[in-house]
Amino acid sequence: MEKEKYRNMTISLKVAAEEKIMLRRLAEKYKVSLSEFMYNLVMCFKNQYDYIGMLSPKEEKLAENLRLEKKKNAKLGFQIENADYRVEMEMNHRIQIQNKYHELTYQLKEEKAINADQAEELKRQIEINQALVADNKKLRNQKKDQQLKHAIAGAVGILAGVSLK
Repeated sequence: MEKEKYRNMTISLKVAAEEKIMLRRLAEKYKVSLSEFMYNLVMCFKNQYDYIGMLSPKEEKLAENLRLEKKKNAKLGFQIENADYRVEMEMNHRIQIQNKYHELTYQLKEEKAINADQAEELKRQIEINQALVADNKKLRNQKKDQQLKHAIAGAVGILAGVSLK
């Protein structure tokens, strides 16, 4: 027959009044006496005394994973920040290009208007020149006609002078 274990020894601890009330309520919640509740707590955690105030290996692993995730998050944050900066730079560059495009388009339209005005002026000058050329031809023809008349009149005069002699 196994040796039976009797719990007939007492171990005590000192607690504050609020702590005793809290422990008693916890014991009542689980429907055990305060003594039984404290016994179970001590027995359950007796081999974990080394970890009081420290992290358990499982908690350390979780803390390391958390640290690595925070590091990844920080790295991703920098990447997002860099990407945002690149996007902002590209947008500013695009705006500058658009502004230059609009400026060049405006200048082109101005030059087109100037060229259209110059083309009309040139057309008007050509018409004036053509009218002057026509007038010039008329005057030359008139001059030739007058010269011919003068030549004929001179010849008639000479002939008349010769015939009167």
